[in-house]
Formats: sequence, structure tokens, C-alpha cells
Amino acid sequence: MTRWAPQQREACHVVTQRLPRGPLPEHPFVSVILAIRNEERYIARALEAVLGQSYPHGDIEVLVVDGESVDRTREVVASLSLHDPRVRLLHNPLRWVAGGLNSGLRAARGDVIVRVDGHCVIPPDYLVTCVQMLRVGEMDCAGGPVRAEGETMIGQAIARAMSTPFGVGGASFRWADVVREVDSLPFGAWRRGVFEAIGPFDETLMRNQDDELSDRLRRWGGRIVMDPAIQVRYFSRTSLVGLWRQYLDYGFWKVRVIRKRGGWPSSPRHLVPAVFVCAVLGSFLAAVVTRLWFLPACVLGPYALFLLAATAHSLASRRDRAALLVPCAIMAMHVAYGVGFLMALARAMRPVLPAAPPSERWIP
Repeated sequence: MTRWAPQQREACHVVTQRLPRGPLPEHPFVSVILAIRNEERYIARALEAVLGQSYPHGDIEVLVVDGESVDRTREVVASLSLHDPRVRLLHNPLRWVAGGLNSGLRAARGDVIVRVDGHCVIPPDYLVTCVQMLRVGEMDCAGGPVRAEGETMIGQAIARAMSTPFGVGGASFRWADVVREVDSLPFGAWRRGVFEAIGPFDETLMRNQDDELSDRLRRWGGRIVMDPAIQVRYFSRTSLVGLWRQYLDYGFWKVRVIRKRGGWPSSPRHLVPAVFVCAVLGSFLAAVVTRLWFLPACVLGPYALFLLAATAHSLASRRDRAALLVPCAIMAMHVAYGVGFLMALARAMRPVLPAAPPSERWIP
């Protein structure tokens, strides 16, 4: 069992040494970790995809770490474990994702660690391809892009918004279609030595724990590579309210990640939604003070054209009613992220970071 010192978890300085990339055997033992909570609807599909991998049967263990689910998630996992001893059900008293992932890391026996979400389905060759990438490539994290899917009309609109630069900007792991180095991968495969070198996931983060780990990895000189041949299916939120809460938390906890790395974001794109919200509010305030009522239009007009272009892009790929709802999803994502970011900035003036996200609940 590996232990990590607290100072490793808080390290944010740039390290000039390279991460250890020792040789891996052809079929290293792989530990797949799922940190979940209240995933009764999706967990069976997620586990069936993991257990159906083309990777050698005896070289996989599946650690499902449950964060005190209040639905039938634990019963579903326990039932599957009876038919396949590779599945182990663990407990996550912290409830949120980072704590569950670290509980899985402490129990894992694998030379390669793979994170899978209860809300996603990996292709049959995911583990084989990731291990091969780590074996032959000069990289420290490997994986595939996330392709969002919706099960309702609004869910389909949300999925499209999350799969285009109009919605997620430079988060290329959601829309790129070529092998490339990326800033982050939510469902990556890492050599175990990565965590021994840079530490585990940051348990102070209820969101963005994968972004923070990826940022820390890259600051240590690590490389994260995505192969579009192994696309991960991710089931998006089914309502704009759920999407709003999700991105409100993303924006809120991004400030904690930025503070940890010394006060500078890894990319200017993380600041754009907050700047947009400030510009909208500022334009309305200026209009009230100066009585120049056209000022809000100077901000909202270009954004309306931006949303129109996003709609046209969506219709070009598929003509249906869901395409017409894409602007609503994009706007919800941008505004919620910006509001959450600004809320966290305001609270950052306090000496202690608040312990709960603005949505006041955990959303897997």
C-alpha cells in the first residue's frame, strides 16, 4: 500500500526532473477505479464495459468506491461482484470523487491505474490501447476523448454543447479527432509511479480534481496524450438545471485550482466566462448610470451572433429540434461557470475556503 506525504499533495512548483518511465510488461496488472455516488441508472452499463475488455481477464481488478449512495447503486455493484470476483466494492466516507479515487488508489494493486466514471462507457479495447500507449510512448497519461451523449432531447442538446469548441473552448479532449497531447483527460490511464512521484488527487476539491492532477502532472514535466480511436461515451445531464449546477461547481472550484498553482490559470480560457459575466453586468450598470441604453447590446449582440454560429454548426452536423436548444445549453454553461468563478473569487477573500460548493450538493 502506497502512502503519500501531505506536502506532495500541496506541491505546485515546477519540477525540472522527468517523471519515472520505467519499462512495463506486455500485460501489466491494471487497477480500474470508479468513484461513484447514486449511479443506479448507469453503473451496470459502466461496469459491463469494464468487465468486457479485451485485456487479459486475470490482469484486471475493478475497484468501485461508493460515496454513501442513497439509491440502489451498492446493491447493483454487489450483485455484479457475485458473478465476477474481479469487482470489489469499497467505501468512500468523504462522498465526493477525489476521496473515492484516493481510497481506490490505496487499495489498488495494479502497475497501471485507470479511472472510469459511473456515467460513462469505455470501448472494448480501451485498456489494451492505453497500456500499449504507455508502454511504447513517451507519455505519463493516456486515454481517449470524451464523446457526450444525451438520452432526451435536452440531453442531446447538452451533449452537443459539450462536444464543440463553441461550448467548451480549448478543452480539446471533448472534440479533437486526431492523436494529440492535451491539457487534461478525465478518464486517463497512468503508470502507478506517477502518483508515487506527484501525489494523489487533491481531496480538498469537490470538483476539478482531474484538472488539478493533470496540471500538477504537466508542471512536473509529464505528457498527457489522447487517441481518438478509443472514444469514451459519456451520458450528459438531462436538464438545464442539472447542467447549471454542474458548471456552477466547475467554475467555483476552478478558483481553488488556480490558487493552488500560485494564482495563475493554466490557460486564459478559464477566465473567459467570468469576464463575460462581468461585462454583461457592467454594461447594464453603466447603462443605468449613463442612460446609454445601447451599452448592453454592445456585449450581448456579439454573443448572440456567437450563439447563432453555434446553432448553425449544430444544424450542419444534424438537423433536428435538439440543435435549436444548443444555444440554451451553451449559455447555461458559460454563465454558470462565470458566476461560480466570481462567487469563489469573492469568498477567496476569506481566510478559509468554504467546505461546500455553491450548489450545496454532490453531483456525479
